[in-house]
Amino acid sequence: EARNEPVGASEVGFSKCFQVYFVRMSPLFLIIAVCTTCLTKPLNISPADMAEAAFYLCAYEFAIKAVNSPWCQLFDEDDAKIMEYEADLREFWKRGYGHDINSKSSCILFHDAFSRLDKAARQPVTEPVTVQIGHADTLLPLLTLLGFFNDSDALTSTNYATQTQRSFRTSHMMPYAANLLFVLYDCGGGDLRLQPLLNEKPVTFPGLDDQQNSMPLYQDVRNHYRHLLSGCDFETECRLLKHPAV
Repeated sequence: EARNEPVGASEVGFSKCFQVYFVRMSPLFLIIAVCTTCLTKPLNISPADMAEAAFYLCAYEFAIKAVNSPWCQLFDEDDAKIMEYEADLREFWKRGYGHDINSKSSCILFHDAFSRLDKAARQPVTEPVTVQIGHADTLLPLLTLLGFFNDSDALTSTNYATQTQRSFRTSHMMPYAANLLFVLYDCGGGDLRLQPLLNEKPVTFPGLDDQQNSMPLYQDVRNHYRHLLSGCDFETECRLLKHPAV
């Protein structure tokens, strides 16, 4: 059964207009209900939404202002890990490996990147840098399409305890100002190599881990992704069915 534990407003640094309750529904989830005694009408917000809002208020103030917000005092480390997993779980199924169609939204971006690399590999470079600006909603499907951070087991609501060592962590993959770079090196004698960097840190292409210094031959990278280079057509993958299956 859920058990309410009232906490004085002064203990967490809130106005006296607020009374905070911790409601533990299970060992794996913390729900926070904030009762606003100064309002004449109750807030139409679910406890789960309040818990998420409090967690993000804590995270944003820490990230932007580098301060330990009073909101952070509502959570211990285990609570934060659970809230992190909740966010990863949502992104996994919405933009990650949960559904195959998620990554196909990046087919156009994938082909654009490799067409520019192919052009630079064949002829003198006229554009030393190409910059594409987007959002996390753009980057995560592309990372998924390329096979980065693909764990052996899917994230689900029932396997939190076995996912502590997962590589799919959106807080690491997509921090503020997240970026993915492809750097093409001409080492002479037709030796073209491609280095991927995620958030300015070298990473290795999945399936090409044995390549020297995370800089595989460009042709090896093309061969590795040949199934995408010869397919991954956005119009085909994302077209609406004229006669949906019943």
